[in-house]
Amino acid sequence: MNRAVDLARTAVIAAICLVAVAPVRAKASKPSKAKIEVSGLGWIHDRDQRHSLERLLGDQRQETLGANAIEDAAFLLVSALESEGYLKPVIEIELRDTSGAKQGFLFDATLASPLPRTLHARSVNFNVKEGTRSEITDLAITGLSAVPMRTAREYFVSTRTLLARGAARAYTPGKLRRAAESLQDDLRQRGYAEARVTAKKTDVDETGAKVAIAVDVLEGPRWEVSALTFAGELGAGVQLDFTAPFEHRPWTPLWQQEVRERIRRAFYTRGYPEATIALAAKEERAGGGIKPVTVVATIKAGPEVKVGQIRIAGNVRTQESVLRRRIRTKPGDPLNPIALERARYRLSRLGIFSAVDLEYEPADGALRDPVFRLAEAKPYETNLLLGYGSYEQLRAGIEFRQLNLFGLAHHSRLEFLQSMKSTSGEYNYTVPEIFGESVDGTARLFGLQRQEESFLRQEYGATIGLKRTLPWYKMEATTGYTYQALRNKDSQLSAVIPENSDVTVASLDFGLTSDHRDNPLRPRRGYRWFAQLEAASRALGGEADYQRVESGAAFHTSWGASRWIHLGLTNGIVTTGGAGNDLLLPVNKRFYPGGESSIRGYQSGEASPRGPDGKFIGAKSYVLGNVELEQALTPNWSVVLFGDGLGMSARLSSSLYEERLYSVGLGVRYQTLIGPLRVEYGHNLNPRVGDPSGTLHFSVGFPF
Repeated sequence: MNRAVDLARTAVIAAICLVAVAPVRAKASKPSKAKIEVSGLGWIHDRDQRHSLERLLGDQRQETLGANAIEDAAFLLVSALESEGYLKPVIEIELRDTSGAKQGFLFDATLASPLPRTLHARSVNFNVKEGTRSEITDLAITGLSAVPMRTAREYFVSTRTLLARGAARAYTPGKLRRAAESLQDDLRQRGYAEARVTAKKTDVDETGAKVAIAVDVLEGPRWEVSALTFAGELGAGVQLDFTAPFEHRPWTPLWQQEVRERIRRAFYTRGYPEATIALAAKEERAGGGIKPVTVVATIKAGPEVKVGQIRIAGNVRTQESVLRRRIRTKPGDPLNPIALERARYRLSRLGIFSAVDLEYEPADGALRDPVFRLAEAKPYETNLLLGYGSYEQLRAGIEFRQLNLFGLAHHSRLEFLQSMKSTSGEYNYTVPEIFGESVDGTARLFGLQRQEESFLRQEYGATIGLKRTLPWYKMEATTGYTYQALRNKDSQLSAVIPENSDVTVASLDFGLTSDHRDNPLRPRRGYRWFAQLEAASRALGGEADYQRVESGAAFHTSWGASRWIHLGLTNGIVTTGGAGNDLLLPVNKRFYPGGESSIRGYQSGEASPRGPDGKFIGAKSYVLGNVELEQALTPNWSVVLFGDGLGMSARLSSSLYEERLYSVGLGVRYQTLIGPLRVEYGHNLNPRVGDPSGTLHFSVGFPF
């Protein structure tokens, strides 16, 4: 029976993939494009460069490649190699022309010997001889005190990976120039307006492989703003009373930008959209490494402008009243570019336009019409979903989106997912800005069947909810009502778990999240926290009374130039308010720890508490701690040392955490556009009877 089920699931996954690639096969009847090959760089680099050339050549690559396209491709290869330190590469061009004859050329980057202009090739092979790579083996920086030496060296030689060799230490004249400019910009961002950085190559061995670099820094004094004054046309009704926060601060490009934006905002709100600001710093005598400067902001207000008629162009399918509600400015108001840009953003946020542009007609004059030019997105969108996890193994699915239903900017999303362990489907209907600017409404239908470690989970139901983005600390709040049927079949859980294989649950749900990470797919710095409450009650229409709370936080920081520390802490507890209510607590709502995003010495669900009979019991409380030390090996590869600790309890009467488990392990990660590909092995330090000694995980995505 299980064999038949596995075959059926495999067939469904294969069918999804076939549907997804069907459109690609349909395009095979189009005329084939000229073939491009690259050789001499190794299999992986040959393939990468070939794909880059095919993408960058674009429309130049038709059924044949002309002489210009072939030379452009060779120049692109030379540029890519020079950026890695190969300053004198040799490229042999082997091609087959339209008659089938083979020809060969040696590429001349000076174009003193160009290819024949009448040349047209059906296939081209670029045979590359890299030559000697020039690497920076010695770097001396003198005269620097305002910037940490490690930061300064990073501009010239990357030390963000453990193996800082090859391209990370490559020397090119362009790279050296850009590094010196970056260090100089860094100094000026710190207030050293007179800073000068010069860098030169001082020594090269006979082969050109080893290069020494000398960097000379002249910092000068740090400029500090002693006073900010205004001159020129101030405009009627414009108040400029904010000088104090800008005084006694370093004179930097960022300071100048902040002052200009503050002045513009004051003029924009009064209807002066063409106000210009020129900043001039008057130097005073330097002392103690500080040079005071008095800054004069000379303002030209320009004409006072009013809003004429507000026009919307390019709209076909959307009811105009939906769009007008997003534009708060009225005819006759002062023309405020910031307010109108905010309206453009609100129109873009609807998610039904591929582009929203704003312009004014006429371009000058005392009365101007704001014109919002819209480009409507496709009303339908279909996407293939693929993934892999150690427990569920291969996952495949299809997502179908509908945009702008009924011309009201409503959205719908239908998703179907199939893996070797589960089948799920979900339909979401979203109404943007249902209450005010920042509150979205959602209705959701869902269904799930998943083979857990000890039972078959079945869940289906509906949710109606609201989501609001809060300006405080980048928080997002959700609330809703859920009605669902929870079932478990083929249970192999411990006999101490009350029998409740079919329970209807009605609950109120609340959630808060705040994300301050630098990158959600590959976090290196920052933090994230969340809290969720599910309060089920028979008074809401269900058969169970419980309160399920989960909360957690993750913190990421660097430790050195190429190492990072990742910390995670999650906690969950479910209460029922008495033994009688505990009999109706759904098995599905207990916690079943373990897996690649939990305690990694166990497979999904294997870290659950065990009963006297050795079978699993779902936990009513748990706390999970994760610690990782990640060391970069190359820009894409890293190695991870981790430790996971789990405390849990199957009941709340005696202790929240009766049982404790610990795992340590090692992993390798490869960074991709969708997150890290992870291979990790977790070893259990204190396994129980029946527990594995450890578990090997293959997965995609950051663990916490």
